[in-house]
Amino acid sequence: MNQKGFATLEVILMVTVIGILAAVAVPRFTDITAKANTAKIQADLSTLDSAIAIYEMETGSPPSQLSDLKNYIQDLDNLKPPTGNAFQGGSESVKINSTSYAITEKTVEGVKSTRATLDGKTAGEYGKK
Repeated sequence: MNQKGFATLEVILMVTVIGILAAVAVPRFTDITAKANTAKIQADLSTLDSAIAIYEMETGSPPSQLSDLKNYIQDLDNLKPPTGNAFQGGSESVKINSTSYAITEKTVEGVKSTRATLDGKTAGEYGKK
């Protein structure tokens, strides 16, 4: 009986250790993905807000749609939000529902302004608090 190999107990212990490591790693991975998505959304919305401000200064009126900003953003057609989850002003990540950014008139502290939004939220409304 000089057979070499793993005993059943050794295999069970290794499967248990791998399961514990996976249970720790998977939530951290999804959290990192949501943070990356949030950062991309914030950067994109800030870029769009800057283009909106320049458009308003040059034309005297806010843009009515994103295509109005073609002269202000290089490759606007490929500016798409990420898929998956992102943080919207809380500690839990939520699913991104929209497939494109939008221009919305928002009222913040009694002041109306035209802002770039995703799922109705501005760049400042994304992120962990």
